Amino acid sequence: MKSELPDYVGVERALGRANVDFSSAEIHGMACGLLVVDQATSPETWLAQALEGNPQDFHVQEARSLLKDLFAATRQQLNDSEMAFELFLPEDDALETRVEAMQDWCQGFSFGLALAGVKDMRTLPDDSREWAEDVVRIGSSGELEMEDEEEGEESLAEIIEYLRVGVLMMNEELQPMKAAPHIH
Repeated sequence: MKSELPDYVGVERALGRANVDFSSAEIHGMACGLLVVDQATSPETWLAQALEGNPQDFHVQEARSLLKDLFAATRQQLNDSEMAFELFLPEDDALETRVEAMQDWCQGFSFGLALAGVKDMRTLPDDSREWAEDVVRIGSSGELEMEDEEEGEESLAEIIEYLRVGVLMMNEELQPMKAAPHIH
């Protein structure tokens, strides 16, 4: 099982051909929200929300295949001892497009938490709750003003790193990794 995420542009195009209303970033956020609450979540639970359309349609099948790869890679990254998890965001697009994708990811994550049964943030452990509330704020903050390109790039990189580390922290807090037994 590979832990490398599929190509963002390829997934985005496949979703477009399958007439999916969500962005790739939003769909990944949704998967992350589900998985941090329950690692045993079936990809079908997520796919039922992310991908509609005729299952016989070639474009829907193509998108479904890519999304299954994305889900499997995400689950593996969340459990990687090297903390190799990364947000599924466009790399080479304009700053504004990447900021929008990051906000989509946050909206998807919030939706994923709700899908996983988190109806009240107060039920989460303190650190996870505070971080998840930040995610909701970032996702619903409207347009983020980034006047200066360089400063905007730095700010975006900091927010993305905050989100990345937060997902790992929440995943660990809600589903502690089982330490491998020591052999003496």
